[in-house]
Amino acid sequence: MTKIFIKHIDTFTTQPQSGNPAGVVLDAQRLSTSQMLAVSREVNLNETAFILPADLPEADLRIRWFTPAGEISMSGHASLAAMHALAEEGKLGMKKDGEYRFLVQTPKNIMPVKISKVKGLITTTLYLDPPEFESASQYKVELIRLLNINVSEFDPGLSVQRNGFLFAPIRRLHTLFTMKPNIEAISAFLGKRDFEGICAFTTETVDRNSLVHSRVFAPHVGVPEDPVTGFTHRSIAMYLQGKNMIPKKDGRFIFQAEQGDVIGRKGRLDVEIVMEDNKAKYIAITGSAVTVLEGELLLND
Repeated sequence: MTKIFIKHIDTFTTQPQSGNPAGVVLDAQRLSTSQMLAVSREVNLNETAFILPADLPEADLRIRWFTPAGEISMSGHASLAAMHALAEEGKLGMKKDGEYRFLVQTPKNIMPVKISKVKGLITTTLYLDPPEFESASQYKVELIRLLNINVSEFDPGLSVQRNGFLFAPIRRLHTLFTMKPNIEAISAFLGKRDFEGICAFTTETVDRNSLVHSRVFAPHVGVPEDPVTGFTHRSIAMYLQGKNMIPKKDGRFIFQAEQGDVIGRKGRLDVEIVMEDNKAKYIAITGSAVTVLEGELLLND
């Protein structure tokens, strides 16, 4: 039998039982891929992050992410949880207050991360590559069926777009809150196509200082509805920027986004398009987190 130390962390919030929960294994070097999957299934959260030594010389650490259904290539909220856990435990030299920067090896690239520790408050910023889009208007009829909405409930000024996710712009916040998606149909649809999930969003918001509210569905990988999805907000940011919908604040394209309210897991995150030479260099996703449970998990060898 193997004992591993694990944390349960709620992300994009400072309040327990809010935001998006993730598991974190701080020292996963001795675990096999099958053991990581077993841990993820036992923890039974949407995602669990496993922290490993980097095997690229330019990186400071490596992270792998698993849902109960299998390994995935990236998870924004589980990345935030992993970095929060490291900072909370004083790992990688983060014993004192200050600002720390790291390069995280992922299956696809190297992700820059910034961590700020101030009087017990830990804030993490993930720097993600700007995505590209293509029109996906051919899926609008399918989205009507999958999301169980009427065609009039789409935002007439915005179009359905796709990259890894399928993005459905909704006209009213009320629609986003009250719609009853067909989760089984969404799972079958996504399972047959090259999509990571469906993101329905609106520019009507709960908080006056927010710019966008969203819901994300990925049941084909074991996530019927994700409470707060850090990764999709890099795409939402570029989508809104392409429509000139992000007002500048002190010369910066930065806004607050909200998610999770519908399912009782309210989360908030700051999103910034970091510009260089008048082009988007990174999408910076910033949020806080809170550890709600930690302990040892007994695992079969």
